[in-house]
Parts: sequence; C-alpha cells; structure tokens
Amino acid sequence: MRRSDPPLRLTRRGKVVLVTVVTMLALGVLWLGTLAAVTASTGPASPAHDGLPYVDVQRGDTLWKIASAVGDGGDPAPMVRQIMNLNGLSGSLIQPGTRLYVPSGMPR
Repeated sequence: MRRSDPPLRLTRRGKVVLVTVVTMLALGVLWLGTLAAVTASTGPASPAHDGLPYVDVQRGDTLWKIASAVGDGGDPAPMVRQIMNLNGLSGSLIQPGTRLYVPSGMPR
C-alpha cells in the first residue's frame, strides 16, 4: 500500500510572509491606479481645449454647481453633459485640483 503525502502546511512565519506579500501587491496596484488617475486628470490640455475657459475645481464643487455658474441661468443639466463630454468624464465625480474646461461662459 502506498501512503499519501501529508497536506502542505504553512508555518506561522510562512503565513506572515504570504499576507505581507499579498498586502504589498495590493498596495502597489492601488498606488499605480491612483497615479494613473492623477496623471489623467492633470495631464496637458489637448489642442481642442486651446482658448477655452476653464475652472479649477475647488473643495465642495460639483458639476451641477459649476454648470450653474458658467451657464446662461437656465437648466444646468445640458451644460453638465457638455462639460462631461468636453473633459472626457464618464461620471459626475470630480476631484479638487482638476481643471475642467467649459464650452462657453466665463469661469467663476
């Protein structure tokens, strides 16, 4: 009869090393994602943005608030969509420090 090998067991030190490696990998991926997001939001303006007015997002700003400030005083929803399209935003979340180009009107 053949005996089967015992299951692989990790020592306490092995578990600590494994958890540390997984944690470091996760933090590295998170850091790279954050770096990519910051680079995308603060990258150079494209030639399509040359001469357009812009707003530097401040703490507490929302797209709705910015659209109301630069719009014609009517419904800000169309202006929100235009700002999102112009700046390549897929959602309405904006971060302080981001430069948003606006299609018309003057920055606040």
